[in-house]
Amino acid sequence: MKRFLLVPVLCFSLIALSQETVKLMFYNLLNFNNYTSYCTNENNSHIDKAEYLETILLNQQPDILAVCEVGTNVSASYTLNYILGNSLNTNGETKWMAASPTGSYLVNGLFYDKNKFQLIAQPTITTAVRDINIYKLKCLDSEETTYFNIIVAHLKAGSESQDASDRADMVDELMEYLQNLGNNENFVIVGDFNVYTDSEAAFQKLVNPDNSSLAFYDPINQMGDWNNNYSFREYHTQSTHSDSDSDCHSYGGMDDRFDFILISSSIKDGNYDIKYKTNSYWAVGQDGLRYNNSINYPTNTTLPADVIDALYNMSDHLPVVSEFYIGETNGIGSISSDPLFYANVLNPVSDVLQYQYKTNNIKKVKMSLFSISGVEMLSFEDLTENNSVITRDISWLSNGIYIMNFSGEGINQSFRIVKCE
Repeated sequence: MKRFLLVPVLCFSLIALSQETVKLMFYNLLNFNNYTSYCTNENNSHIDKAEYLETILLNQQPDILAVCEVGTNVSASYTLNYILGNSLNTNGETKWMAASPTGSYLVNGLFYDKNKFQLIAQPTITTAVRDINIYKLKCLDSEETTYFNIIVAHLKAGSESQDASDRADMVDELMEYLQNLGNNENFVIVGDFNVYTDSEAAFQKLVNPDNSSLAFYDPINQMGDWNNNYSFREYHTQSTHSDSDSDCHSYGGMDDRFDFILISSSIKDGNYDIKYKTNSYWAVGQDGLRYNNSINYPTNTTLPADVIDALYNMSDHLPVVSEFYIGETNGIGSISSDPLFYANVLNPVSDVLQYQYKTNNIKKVKMSLFSISGVEMLSFEDLTENNSVITRDISWLSNGIYIMNFSGEGINQSFRIVKCE
């Protein structure tokens, strides 16, 4: 009995030595204060929506809120200020600030807790469809100078081949910017990607770019054909409505994974004082019982009834959330000496060590696992092939901390691995 009580404590103490945990939320606000022939003041009033949003935010308590669909550039400043005053800074709260809006239509936005973050810069990538926004936040609670970069992208909607091509072009613009920047340190990309499958070009350009050091990762590793697929019912984010009673909300029930939070390798591995908190990713209100149904049918008990009602009325999308450790993250990984090589390692581990090579070059790589005292416990020589997944049995090893090293021609990368049950 003691063994099972102590192991989780060991894992927590070895992985989560952080100073602060912050929560990021992304939410498509569905034409917030953007009135059209089908989204009107009667069926999508921004005054009512602000109250729904307040209910959701009070329940979820994010520290950063990234959004899309907050009006046009004429009304976006008013819209962001309206959300600040009526959904965030309410009941005496004063901590929330907003970044300045950019773009011309269905604008993105970012809100942040000024006690935890300072907005340093907000470069904009202008595409033929709409802006992709990057918000560089300085983490105020970190002893080191730590930056958290939030990319907000609302990719082109639609199921036609031209729509998919437009989405891919938008991502090309982003990846060119990151390539010119020279790094992908502590970046997350969030947004309504409007992709139906992980094989779509836009998504592949994010997770398998030509420069593997710029790759983004799905924290929950749920790849596949998401559209109308029962296997992914726990991760669908659209649509909250199964019928067409509202002319504004899309309908058809929960059957698409459009909304994402993807993380850079540095956040996955905790290289620069920010690390994803395992199992914190959630499509808010989703319990896997919504397939082709609305978010409130059958009865949804994941959250209080007023929050479920707010999710139903607020948008045809669910918000997605993730938490991150800010501060000392125990040095889980190191940057590869070869910018075109990256080893993606699942961590923590139990009885099976699993890793994946991301590189455009086929090379011989030696994988070695060392005890914390430097004793080599096992080693294998692999031939790298991009996206090939390799598993090794380590059931015979004791629980604890190990160093995993990859070495080869021009390659040297190490990871701190925690083995626990």
